[in-house]
Amino acid sequence: MNKKLIALAVAGVISGYGTAVNAAATVSGFADLGYYLADETKDDSRTAAVLAGGPANKNAQDSTFYGNGEIDVVTTVGAVTTRLDVNLDTTTTGTSGSLEQAFFAWDMGAVTLIGGVFNNPMGADVEDKPEMEFNSNSVVYKILDNQTAGNRGNNLEGVALTGMLGPVTLTGAFLDDIGAAAEENSLALVANYTPMAGLDLELGLITQDDQMNTATPSMATTAGDVIDFNVTYSTHGATVGLDYLSASNIIDSAYTLWLGYDFGKFKAKIRTENVSFDAAGSADHEVNTIYGSYKAADNLSIALEVRDADRSVTAGTAAKLYNNDAVTGVGQGTTTTLKFTATF
Repeated sequence: MNKKLIALAVAGVISGYGTAVNAAATVSGFADLGYYLADETKDDSRTAAVLAGGPANKNAQDSTFYGNGEIDVVTTVGAVTTRLDVNLDTTTTGTSGSLEQAFFAWDMGAVTLIGGVFNNPMGADVEDKPEMEFNSNSVVYKILDNQTAGNRGNNLEGVALTGMLGPVTLTGAFLDDIGAAAEENSLALVANYTPMAGLDLELGLITQDDQMNTATPSMATTAGDVIDFNVTYSTHGATVGLDYLSASNIIDSAYTLWLGYDFGKFKAKIRTENVSFDAAGSADHEVNTIYGSYKAADNLSIALEVRDADRSVTAGTAAKLYNNDAVTGVGQGTTTTLKFTATF
């Protein structure tokens, strides 16, 4: 199930990956193992003088395994469904755990009230590995993710109200400011519409305080208010999607366009992405990705991805890392990832 579609309310929160524990509770989750191979252009290319005479730093993500998993628990008592998602990630310093979602959904008939920490309903991309279209998240997802403060990920905290208005599902939310500005709040409004089978449309807006750089007050440190429109169409095994984002600060526009075909046990996809900035003279960020996956078992998939990113950094002045840019998550060069994902 696609947990990102919080706008689908109870139909989304009571679905899992899914082993039923009893009639009122479901436990589900996944285990994910990946392997990175990165080209040498993503090593730290600053000069030895800049590094105070020390050796150039190697890319810590090159030729490494990474593992993560998730345990989701959903319970329903009467009209109230409660969901708790816990992430477990292995890092270079050990193992860390974090809370992804913790919320209730109260079915009030015409509308559903949701409160707690929940996945951002905006954007076509999702957070959990089994539901992602590719091994890596899109630049649009990364922009949304990098707006949220701390280790919350692309998740929101507050209350949301969702319901149907004719054929459209509307979700409105009152939230903590996503950039953690003191005494400020964010508002979100998302509309979902399926005019025909296989065609899904979404339009969303989220606000945030225009935080500024204290050293240079005229420079914003957040993307400000963000508007996102995405459309996905699937038919006869083929899928085409477009995710377009615009912001009031820093970013002029960003888009992700992808195509895919499902051959049964095999899937093949391509994706092209671009980010344009407000500042005059800023170079676009461009990313191209090819992807293939194999369904080895009912609950195990194997996926290979090659991702080439260009953010036009100048050698000798900045590190060329996979997630180097703090706003877009775009690094430099080519990264190959092999991923094994098992669900339960």
